[in-house]
Amino acid sequence: MAGSIREEAMPSAQERVQLLAQELKKALKEAKAAEARAKQLGEEVMHALAAAKAEAEAASIIVEYPVGRYECKGCHQSTIFSHPYRELPVCDNCGAREYVGAEAKVIKKEPPPIRKYAAGMYECAGCGARVVVPENTDKLSPCDLCGADKLKPLSG
Repeated sequence: MAGSIREEAMPSAQERVQLLAQELKKALKEAKAAEARAKQLGEEVMHALAAAKAEAEAASIIVEYPVGRYECKGCHQSTIFSHPYRELPVCDNCGAREYVGAEAKVIKKEPPPIRKYAAGMYECAGCGARVVVPENTDKLSPCDLCGADKLKPLSG
């Protein structure tokens, strides 16, 4: 009786093959889903990097409207700004934001020093994995998957 219980508890080689085949199928399905998610995240990273670059460029230019007398383009109401503005306020009379008056002063901030590696998507020369470099840097980290220290910019 003890022998028959032990035999029932141990799956046959054929049953193990079927179980392993099911697990493999499940793992492959999960891998495909993970690959699709990684591709989607890669595209989102590229869009976010482009937006970050645009934000940095926009932040490097400051427009300042100086103190002085202005006239609303919409209703011609005269207004005196007692302190500088980066964005003109709405007209108290008509709600417009366009004025005639002193010329805006444009200040261009110096960009940060150029780094050896630009923010972007890189490919590991060792295993081909995609690696995101979130900001400009002078030193790249090794690949998270294989540890190779050679990354190249992703082409295309």
